[in-house]
Amino acid sequence: MATRGIKRATAIEEMFAPQVRAMHGIPFEEGELRRCGRGWRIDPAWGQGTYWYYPLDGTAAFAVFDLEFRRATDMSMHCADMLCFGSYGRGMIPYFTAFSKVDDGVETGTLLGYIWRDSFYRNVVRPGSPLAVTSLALTPGGAAAMAARIGTDPLTLASAISALDGTHRNLALLRLFDEVRRVCPGEPVARAYYESKAVEACALVVDWWGSLQRKGSARIRPADRTAFNLACAYAREHLGEAVSLEDMCQASCVSASKLTGLFKDIEGTTPMGWVRERRMERACQLLAQTDDSLAAVSAAVGFARQGSFSEAFKSRFGVTPHSFRALRRNASS
Repeated sequence: MATRGIKRATAIEEMFAPQVRAMHGIPFEEGELRRCGRGWRIDPAWGQGTYWYYPLDGTAAFAVFDLEFRRATDMSMHCADMLCFGSYGRGMIPYFTAFSKVDDGVETGTLLGYIWRDSFYRNVVRPGSPLAVTSLALTPGGAAAMAARIGTDPLTLASAISALDGTHRNLALLRLFDEVRRVCPGEPVARAYYESKAVEACALVVDWWGSLQRKGSARIRPADRTAFNLACAYAREHLGEAVSLEDMCQASCVSASKLTGLFKDIEGTTPMGWVRERRMERACQLLAQTDDSLAAVSAAVGFARQGSFSEAFKSRFGVTPHSFRALRRNASS
């Protein structure tokens, strides 16, 4: 059993080690970045940010990274055979033109899927562009095992993954990858959590692809994508201020009914509902990563009163901001 464990670790290293080296990663101590898996910070001489993955039986792995390079960085590397799909930030789109049908991703995540062939890939990452990814990678053997587990065949799973070309939205799949990004389970439950999410992700993409084959699926028009991105960018830049639907309409140059329809189609919520989620998301980041007072956090996410912020936060997450901060710090200690 010990020998098999070593082989599993080696298989994952062969998949991810070239990326880590190309990104100039410096290893975190175990559990320092998240509560399980393996993590690296980018060498400050090259950029900033973090890279993390969690391996599953040497045949699959979830990966999450947020980083930005200060100078052009050669990311050329030899890649083994693998299938990969996930939610990609807009800064990643230029590096996936061979697999996507868009030249500008959706602001809150573009779904892309692709199949790497065992070959050498050449790429240089531009400086100053934020890169964000949450993805699931599968070796060919892992894809075959996963296909059998969800009751389909490897070709169907591969076809479904490849169909994610950036022009479609699947809210269930996007929410799954968003959850994987946000939730940081610790051992010993992490393995069960990530295994279940891998099965769910593959089942969701195959189910979506089947529906696409049967009745088609609406694509996001470039003009609509641009309007949506402009509205989201405006809201993110003004989270500490009062943001209205009218403000977002002016920023995106579309009517209120049009913008509301776009948010319903793309995010499954209203524009103001999306803004509230981003406020809570930013609040979580500030509570976990800074020592700012609750009053300062409240103001930073657009609340005039700390009491109103605390009520909204508890309503959304079931705990007060103070308790959330304490839980996150206890989990990382």
